[in-house]
Amino acid sequence: MKIEFVFDIVYPMSYVAFEKLKQHWNQPTAKKIELLPVQVLPEIPEQGLDIYQYLTEKYGTKEANRKLDMAKFAAYSQDLTVDIEHMKRMPNSRLAHQAILALDNVFDQFALTQALFHAIFAHGKDIANPEVLKQVIEGMGLEGNKVLRSIQHKEVADKQAEITHYVQSFGKHPTPYYLVDGEIWDKTFDTLELKELITQRAKDVA
Repeated sequence: MKIEFVFDIVYPMSYVAFEKLKQHWNQPTAKKIELLPVQVLPEIPEQGLDIYQYLTEKYGTKEANRKLDMAKFAAYSQDLTVDIEHMKRMPNSRLAHQAILALDNVFDQFALTQALFHAIFAHGKDIANPEVLKQVIEGMGLEGNKVLRSIQHKEVADKQAEITHYVQSFGKHPTPYYLVDGEIWDKTFDTLELKELITQRAKDVA
């Protein structure tokens, strides 16, 4: 069984889903769960997007507030620290995703993903800024300059493009979600179903 987690680091619901995943994976299964970071809105400018304005223009003020409140409630349900003001501005996630993909060790990938989520939603950090990204990387004990240099390698850009093309081949689907053996698994926020999925993966690994 192959499990892939599709997410965007700047999406609050991706943060919630990642924390649910963390509750059930262990050392053997983590190595078999592949992180697939993708930009849901690749048109986001380098300086970021006013997501509250974006949602308001697309859905209206009432619905924009409702969506933000839903994300905040979902985060609180997982005991996550979020600041609603930080959620109103969405950084460009391209550089952060490349940093995750530049790491060879899967546990480093998981650790950086967690650190980035926390930096964005608890502290409002602009992870599109290379210096800020470097600080986050170094905060988890890795060499910031080395990872940033790795990002510049063509292999990382090619890998990111390959993942984007792969995910897009499944058509549009609300992010985050899982791919299980090449098919969309639509129970991302069902705790019991997720636990069963991870448990089954552990048996397969064993």
